[in-house]
Amino acid sequence: MTATVHLDHVSKIYKRGSRHGTIKEDVLRRRPAPNGGLLHAVDDVSFEIHPGEILGILGDNGCGKSTLLKLIAGITQPTEGTIEVSGTVASLLEVGVGFHPEMTGYENVRLSGALLGIPPQVLEERLPDIVAFAELEEFMDTPVKHYSSGMYLRLGFAVGAFVDPEVILVDEVLAVGDQLFQQKCNDHLRAVRNSGKTIVVVSHDMNVILSLCSRCILMDRGKLIGEGLPIDIISQYRQHLFLKAREMGQRPPSETTMWNRYGDFEARIERIQLLDGAGQPVSVLETGDPLVVELYWSGKKPLRYPTFAFSIIDDDERDVFTTATHFSYLDVETLEGGGVVRFTIDRLDLLEGYYSIQAGLAERPEGPGSAVDFYMGHDFQKGVEPFMVRPKPEDRGLSGAIKLPCRCEILTPEGQIISST
Repeated sequence: MTATVHLDHVSKIYKRGSRHGTIKEDVLRRRPAPNGGLLHAVDDVSFEIHPGEILGILGDNGCGKSTLLKLIAGITQPTEGTIEVSGTVASLLEVGVGFHPEMTGYENVRLSGALLGIPPQVLEERLPDIVAFAELEEFMDTPVKHYSSGMYLRLGFAVGAFVDPEVILVDEVLAVGDQLFQQKCNDHLRAVRNSGKTIVVVSHDMNVILSLCSRCILMDRGKLIGEGLPIDIISQYRQHLFLKAREMGQRPPSETTMWNRYGDFEARIERIQLLDGAGQPVSVLETGDPLVVELYWSGKKPLRYPTFAFSIIDDDERDVFTTATHFSYLDVETLEGGGVVRFTIDRLDLLEGYYSIQAGLAERPEGPGSAVDFYMGHDFQKGVEPFMVRPKPEDRGLSGAIKLPCRCEILTPEGQIISST
């Protein structure tokens, strides 16, 4: 299939100290610049987008998402590499930009249409649809300076949405209006996609990305570091945010699992690894898949009746599963030096959602049967190793956290079994 958008080793390089964008962009990009003050806003990026695709772009602020959209839109040109775009492009990057406050809604629609290159006759044909989509029929003769911010954005989105281009670029503008209007925007973009158009979406709203996009890419410091299905790239992005915050000694953002650690650290859990049934590292599983959790530990002194525990916690930090070596009657009187503790779950019957691991290492000097307080132990970690569970086809639509075995029977009024599982 011929690509609508093709980027081949594209880079956009700015010289630090020169104004190259908005004030917001300049502030976000204030970080140490290598190469003598040169900033690679986009760094050797290659990918294709095909007709009928909605591509989502994820990444931190200042990672190059908006620069990518401006390059595709032709607002700025690449320093290196080539960009090929087939057909016309509509940019919903800053909806409502260019509206004149003293002009009415109708006048601003006609002005925006002219700036976007829509022939007057075509614009007049589309005008009723634009007004109806924005839900502003009663206010179109009113100067837009009297509009609320939501009304202003709705009208701007409606104008851009009805340009009818081959490529639509959307940058953080899907949160306009109330939830019903947002749903209308999403439905409209799906309809545009189904007509064979190409759409590129930048959003920090993971629900938007999951519900709209067929494919995603992940950007970091101008580089493309991930590409694939939305559910996989979102999981990679959350893991990226978590590790980045931990490396900086900061608490991860609220939309990722929280980082907390307690203990005297006379013994430590050095690393936690999640593996699939084949022994390969994993961050995305399906309901019913096997899961292996390995705790790599080290100690400064011999441990008396040590116990190792782990829990699976959901996105609201609620425990959904907990186990420990002493719960499995796996007692060792003394351990020293270090090693690995492996927990194996043959079937992880969690339903769709985001989860993470909670792990602890403590001693029970009074021996087997004594109580354990992992908060007062050697090492206790919360919200590490985030992972995602997605449903198998037969589990789609199930709500809750856990899939439990359940027998079903259909009976007659007299109690005779018609069918059973």
